[in-house]
Amino acid sequence: MKAFRGTLVALVVLVVVGALVWTQRPAVFAPEVVEGTRIFQFEKHELVRVEVDRPEAERIVLIERDGGWLIEASGHQAGRSMVNRVKHQIHDLSARAAVVEAPENPEIFGLGKNAISVALTMRDGRRIAFRVGDPNPTSVSYYLQPEGSDSVYTVQKAAVDYYSLTLDEFRERRFATFDTKDVVGFDAVLKLPDVDYTLSMTRTGDRLWEMSSPMQMAADHDEARRLLGRISALKAVRFEPKEESRLESQGIISPRIDMQIRFASREPVRVRVGGDAPQADRHDALAYVLIDDEDTVYVARSGLLEAFMRPPAEMRNRRVVKMDAEDVVSIDAVIAETSDPFELSGEGSVRYAAEQWVWSDGVPVSGSTPKRVARRFAELEVDDFIDGASAGEPQYGLSSPHVRVTLKDAEDGIRVVSLGAKGPTHTDSEGNSIARYYASIGGEDSVYLVHHGLYEVVRDLVRESGRKATRDAEKAARQERIGSEAPE
Repeated sequence: MKAFRGTLVALVVLVVVGALVWTQRPAVFAPEVVEGTRIFQFEKHELVRVEVDRPEAERIVLIERDGGWLIEASGHQAGRSMVNRVKHQIHDLSARAAVVEAPENPEIFGLGKNAISVALTMRDGRRIAFRVGDPNPTSVSYYLQPEGSDSVYTVQKAAVDYYSLTLDEFRERRFATFDTKDVVGFDAVLKLPDVDYTLSMTRTGDRLWEMSSPMQMAADHDEARRLLGRISALKAVRFEPKEESRLESQGIISPRIDMQIRFASREPVRVRVGGDAPQADRHDALAYVLIDDEDTVYVARSGLLEAFMRPPAEMRNRRVVKMDAEDVVSIDAVIAETSDPFELSGEGSVRYAAEQWVWSDGVPVSGSTPKRVARRFAELEVDDFIDGASAGEPQYGLSSPHVRVTLKDAEDGIRVVSLGAKGPTHTDSEGNSIARYYASIGGEDSVYLVHHGLYEVVRDLVRESGRKATRDAEKAARQERIGSEAPE
């Protein structure tokens, strides 16, 4: 009987405890589901200020200024991804569930003194504010209470979990961004393994660059853009305050790269890449980087160093014709006669008119041969440079070239490409031997080696021109014969 009485008492206590828990934390058991109920709504472009107050943490204020976003206290650029995250997550925020009205104990939901307070200001002065509490028991939602409301809601975790991140997480991690098209030149003093010189390049035109150091030559546009791209893509792994006493140990005083980048529309930017930085738990190598004389030393991946270790000779501009295929409006090709009776010779002339390629008599050209010739010759990338050679030297066969192609653009610009004698073959990765020809550009003395495909495409044009000439001659002969046989 006593055992039964004890069980009964325990059951009563359990019911009372259950009732208390049900009353104090209803969201755990039976929240009123109101999924889809909108809490906030505004247009993303209306947001101009974000204020985040966290217990025992630095206050964060992001402000829009001159089309960009800054961290108010420091003036550092705010992270675009973080600003966009605030806009995206809050501009049309809906509740997952309504938890309770006017909770007697907000601490249960993390909405007491430990809550994070967030205030958003719109362009018209309108203010939206709310407090962010703890995650719910399932940790997939967070408790949130709008300012001026007694209601506590749960919202998706992604909508508010980032407000507890550190101040550095709200900074822009791309710290050296610029428009490569605005760059007019750069000088990079390099102190790298097997590299100890100044690399200087200047933009001389659209897609045209000139290297003046460590050697004088036309530089490849893509190479210049690649080097600049490695700088503009730098992304901070972490931020460290600039301390004069540490710059020497960080390698900033004697940097591995000391680069001055010049622009058409803004002041130059100085980028210094110093020594190796501690990697912590990362596997990739890191380096200290300083931009101009900013108050921050950035720690970023040091992979960009490899881009500057490439031999300067490999940065040559291989596009030596300096034309774009889409600008070509006429092509005149000649293949000279040789002692080989089976070798094709002749001429072929086409021009671009009324949005199509036509022969010299105005008849449209069928097929894509003119387009292929324009592309292969105007945008020619040579295989190799014959340093110290002169186009007038007889061994290259360029004084009386086997092939001569004249390109003309809409502004009467003319470029003449000559193919001379066969040069040394190239062996590809599969062991195949590829024929090559010596080549030169009219008005220049340099000699190059080019792929045999250039000769092949010219031969197609001359062959098609010859076939057309034969058909035209046969047609004229037939008409003449018909005319002579007609009765008087």
